[in-house]
Amino acid sequence: MNAGKEDQVRVQPAADGRRIGARRWLLVGGGLICLTCWIALGLGIAMDMSRGTLLVLATLAALATEGLFWLVAAVLGITVFQARRKIWSWLRPA
Repeated sequence: MNAGKEDQVRVQPAADGRRIGARRWLLVGGGLICLTCWIALGLGIAMDMSRGTLLVLATLAALATEGLFWLVAAVLGITVFQARRKIWSWLRPA
């Protein structure tokens, strides 16, 4: 009678689901920060801001984009150098 109970394995999808959900929200948050920086740069260019302001906005957009690359690589479990090499090999024509 107990043989059937020994063969059963309980799976707890809640813990794994929360981990995947946290990763998804981390990526969404990083993507929104990056997108916001690029929109701010676009608005700064459209509004003809001063050179110093545009320099700050461009620097923030570049840093946010680089941070997003690092974040995606960390979430996927790939080292940053491997991720960048794969991205550049995909973007560069052969």
